[in-house]
Amino acid sequence: MSHLYKSEAPVDLAVNPGILSFFEDFYRVSDTPNDHQAYADNFTDDATFILASKVSRGRSEILSTREGMWENIASRKHTPAKIFPYGNNSHEFMLYGDVDFTFKNGGEGKLPWAARAELVQSPAGVWKMSFYQVYLDTGSGVYGTK
Repeated sequence: MSHLYKSEAPVDLAVNPGILSFFEDFYRVSDTPNDHQAYADNFTDDATFILASKVSRGRSEILSTREGMWENIASRKHTPAKIFPYGNNSHEFMLYGDVDFTFKNGGEGKLPWAARAELVQSPAGVWKMSFYQVYLDTGSGVYGTK
């Protein structure tokens, strides 16, 4: 069975189904090792991406960060648990879940994460992130398990 990237969303708030699909596709691409261009395509050209303490601004910096995210990782699998919109039909979200990964040296790990995302829709109807910040819980005791 293939991994599902579906998240729960509040039932009492309206969330554009295209945004929910965007996040499913985004985490699927996030877990695809060599698809760096497709990953960067999920951001606007002037987007800000913050991963822990690393700030990347614009496509070329985001692309460089993405490539670095795979330097020591052989595989990764995100499980986004829930998405929380700021309000009805909001384009601003908080998300959380877990990520399992395998290091190239054979070790394994798992981390809980949370993220804040702001999305914009192009005139053609394509959703992209203009801001994405990931918070990693490296003190959770599950990082770098075997």
